Formats: sequence, C-alpha cells, structure tokens
Amino acid sequence: MSDGHGYGHAAGGDHVPHVLSLRWYLGVFGALLVFTAITVGVSYIDLGRANLFIAMLVATCKAVMVAAIFMHLAFDKKFNTLIFLFSVIFLAIFIAFTMFDTNNRGLGGRLSGDRPAVVAEPWAGTRAEAETKAKWQAAPAKAAAHAAPAQPH
Repeated sequence: MSDGHGYGHAAGGDHVPHVLSLRWYLGVFGALLVFTAITVGVSYIDLGRANLFIAMLVATCKAVMVAAIFMHLAFDKKFNTLIFLFSVIFLAIFIAFTMFDTNNRGLGGRLSGDRPAVVAEPWAGTRAEAETKAKWQAAPAKAAAHAAPAQPH
C-alpha cells in the first residue's frame, strides 16, 4: 500500500509527520553537553551521598530530553508516552528487587550461627554457643597435652 508519497508505508488519517528545525536539535545537543559537563564536574567534588542523587537527577533530565525530542514523544500521542513511562517504572521495580536481593545475599550464612545446636531442643542453645563451649572445653585438654613432658621409652 502506498501513501501517495512513494515512501512505501501507509499512514493513518491521524498520522502527521513531525519535523523539528536544526535549531531545536542543536539546542538539545548543547543542553546534553551542559548536563554532561555538570555530571563530570560534580564527580570531582566530594558531596557524599549527594553525588549519586545529582548524577541520577542529571541522567534523568538527559533521558527525558532524548525521549521527548529524539524519540518525538513530546509531539506524539500521549498513549505512547504513557507506555514508555510504564516501561521505565517496571524497569525500576525490577532493578529495585534485584538490589534488595543483592544487598541481602549471604544473610542466611551470617544467621546460621543463630540456629539451635540440637533441633529437638531449641532452647538448649545456638550452634554458635555450642561451638564456643566446645572450644573452651577442648582448650584445657590441648594445653595439658602440650604441657606434659615427653616420657622416655
């Protein structure tokens, strides 16, 4: 099907091609350069946790500019912008779940010393207490074995 322009694709009645002037593209390019300079400049200053916040804020501003201008979301149907936003939100949720898992990885190993030494007697003491008690009981026996004089044969 031809749209009459020879481009080889059909356009619906509501499709309006959107073309921005070169001034717009150069303006966005300049703004992206300024935001990149801000990111690099802030990275040389130690602001503690504010560095991460500023870097994420600048990256978000840059992403919004690219999506709005270069992906034409600012001039397209608002439904497309909504779909894009929900995609970004779900990506953030998935990354957050991954970070929760990564931050708590190995926690079970640290807590294994808090498990009961004998499962049938949960209040008898934990494994860590049992291991410590066994070490203290074995210490005098080891010390006595090392302190005993060698007996001649």
